[in-house]
Amino acid sequence: MVSSSKKILLTAASVSLALTQGASGNDRWEWGEKRHRGNPYVAGDMHNHNTCTDGSVAAGYSIDRSVGTGVAAAGGNNFGLDWFTLGNHGGSGNRDCRFSDASANITGDNTTTYWSQTLGKTIDGITITSLKGTPNGSGTNATMWRWQSIEEVEYPIIVNRTHMYNKVLVEGLEWIVPGHEHTDVAVVTGQNPRGYGNANRMAEFEYRFDRADTDAIGPVDGRNNQVWSGKDNVNNNGTAGHQKALAGIAWLQANHPLKSYAIPTHTERQGPFSATSSKGYNIEHFRDFNNAGPTVAFGIESPGHMAQGTISGGSGSYESGAVGGGTYGMAGIYTAKVGGLWDGLLGEGRNFFLFVSSDWHNRGAFGARDAATTSDFIPGEYTKLYIPNSRRFTEQSIIDGMRSGNSYSVNADIIGPDLLYRARGQHDDDWKTMGETLVVRPGERITVEMEMSIPAKNNSPYSFNNPLLAQVGIKQPLNKPSLDHVDLITGDITGVIQPGAPGYAVANAAGTAGAAIVYNSSAKIAQQIPVTKMQSWKRHDGSTKLRFTTTFTAGNTPFYIRARGTNIPVATPNVTDSAGNPLIDLTNANVSCTDPACPSHLQTDGSGAKKVTYDVQAYSNVWFYANPIFIRPHNSPKLLVEKNAELARALGGHAENDRDHDWDDWRWDRD
Repeated sequence: MVSSSKKILLTAASVSLALTQGASGNDRWEWGEKRHRGNPYVAGDMHNHNTCTDGSVAAGYSIDRSVGTGVAAAGGNNFGLDWFTLGNHGGSGNRDCRFSDASANITGDNTTTYWSQTLGKTIDGITITSLKGTPNGSGTNATMWRWQSIEEVEYPIIVNRTHMYNKVLVEGLEWIVPGHEHTDVAVVTGQNPRGYGNANRMAEFEYRFDRADTDAIGPVDGRNNQVWSGKDNVNNNGTAGHQKALAGIAWLQANHPLKSYAIPTHTERQGPFSATSSKGYNIEHFRDFNNAGPTVAFGIESPGHMAQGTISGGSGSYESGAVGGGTYGMAGIYTAKVGGLWDGLLGEGRNFFLFVSSDWHNRGAFGARDAATTSDFIPGEYTKLYIPNSRRFTEQSIIDGMRSGNSYSVNADIIGPDLLYRARGQHDDDWKTMGETLVVRPGERITVEMEMSIPAKNNSPYSFNNPLLAQVGIKQPLNKPSLDHVDLITGDITGVIQPGAPGYAVANAAGTAGAAIVYNSSAKIAQQIPVTKMQSWKRHDGSTKLRFTTTFTAGNTPFYIRARGTNIPVATPNVTDSAGNPLIDLTNANVSCTDPACPSHLQTDGSGAKKVTYDVQAYSNVWFYANPIFIRPHNSPKLLVEKNAELARALGGHAENDRDHDWDDWRWDRD
C-alpha cells in the first residue's frame, strides 16, 4: 500500500473536474496541492533482475534502492518508487539471491554466494533446505529452479520489504517465451504481502510455460505426487513454441483474467521471428496474444538498458541485427516509428498500450552504488511507468491501471506524476483520458487538453550542458529536465484484421530494413505543439507547469490520438529528422562531448574525442510517451478496446463468486 504521504484523494477524473470550474492559470494546480498531498499517478517498474538469475545485486537490495528514499547505507541514492514488480527471468540459477555479486561493489554484501554453500542455513529469516525438482548441476553449479525461488526466496523477501517500506510490491517474471523474445508477466492471485499470502500461481505459470525451465517434476505433495502435472517440455522453439506461448496466454486468461498481465519486452532486439528458433516477434504474434488474452495481453514494453549506447550502437541492448538496427529516442522501432507496428495495432482499435521499464541488471564498468553507468539504471532512476493512483492502492491497482491504458512512460523525469491528457466533444463535458473512447458525431469539434509539470531536476549526476542541444545553441544542464515540444499523433482505425486475412501476418526484416515497414499509412504527426506556444508558470518547488489546448474535427472514420514529447528540437543534427522523429540513436555518437566535465568513461573516436555515449547519451536524448485516446463516430460499431474493457468489467462484476478475486478487494471497490 502507498504510504500515507502518498495517498491520493485527487484522482485523474477529479483533476479534470477541477479544471472545468474556472480556476485561473496560476491557481489551477495550487488548489489541488493545498488540499491534496498526493498525485494523480504513481511511478513504478516491472522489469528488473537480481542474482536469482543474471542480475548483479541481491533481491532485497534491488527493492531497497528502488522504493527506498534518501541515501543507501552502502552508498548511492534511493529512488522512491511507489510500486515495484520483481521481474526476474524464468529458468534456473545457481546463486543465492539473498547476496549480491562481488562485481556489484557493495560494502558488506559483495561476495558471490551459491546455493550449494547455503543449504540449511537461515539467512534473512529464510531457510532453504534443498533444491527441489529435477536435479540440475552439482557443486557451485547446482541450480534452483525459478518456480522454487519465486515461492521460497523472492516472495518472502517481498513480504519483508512490504512491511519495511509500506509500498506495493509484487512478485513477477520475465518470461522466456517459447518461440520468442521475452515477456513481462505477473500473476497476483494469492499475493498479499501485508497478510503474507503466497506466489504459488506465479510460480506455476513459470514452471508450466517458461522455455528455460525444463524441470520435469515441480513441487510435490506429501505423498510425493506432482502438484502441477501435464507440463509440455518439448515445444519450446519456433512455430511450435509460439503455440505453447499462446497456450500460456490462454492459461492466464482462463485462470487469472483480471489478476495477471503479459507484456512483451525489448521485442525488436533479436530481429524478426524465426519459425525454427526462438527470437523476435512479428505483428501477427502480438495480434495472437491479444486475441487469446484480451484482458491479459494488452501492450508492449519499450527496452531498458538505456545507458548501453556506444559508438557502434547498443542503446537498449539493441545491436545492428535488431529490427530497426537500433533504438530511436531510446525506444524500439515498433513504438518509435509513426505508422509503425504499434500504430498498426492501434489502427485496429486494439487495447494495446505502451509501457516502459528499466531492465536493471548492472552498471557495466561501475558498481551498483556508483553514480555513473555504462549499462543500466536502477529502477526509478531513469525510467518511470506512471499508472493511476487510487484511494486504496494495491497489487490489483497495478494491473487494473495498466489494463485501462491510462498510463504514460517517462525517461529521465522529463515530465512528472501529474500529467493531464484528455479529450471531449463540443456538446458535453464528458472528458475521456488515455485508454478511453470518446464518442462524437461526424463534424464535431474535439477539444484536446494537456497539462504537465517539468520537474526542477532529475537523477543525472552531470550538471554540464546537454551536448546534443549545444549543437543548436541551447544551453541546458543534463540534470535539469527540459521539454521542446509535444507531438499529437493520429491514425485511422479501420477495424480488426482477422487471423488468416490479408495483412494479418507481415514478414519483417532484421536491421534497418525492418524500420521501413509501414503498418498504418494513415498515422501522422497531426499537430506539433512547441513549448513556446504553451501556457507556462513556475511553481514554488522549482518545477514548471505547462498547458495547452487544441482541437480536432471528427470525421466518419474512428481514429486515435496519442502523444509523445521530447527535449530535442526538430531537425537537430544526428538526433531528429525534419519532422521531429527520432533518428537511430547510433547517430548521437557523431556528436562530441567537449565540456571539461564530460566523464572519462565515454567512448572516444580515433582522435580521442569523447562521444555522446552511455549515460550521457541517455540523459541527452529524452522522451515521454502517453497512451492513446480513441475517437469513435456516434452509431458506429464499438471498437475492440471498448469491448475488451467491457469484458474486464463483466469479469469484475462476478468477483464475489470468482476464485480469481480477493474478497477484500471486491468489498472495497464497492464502498
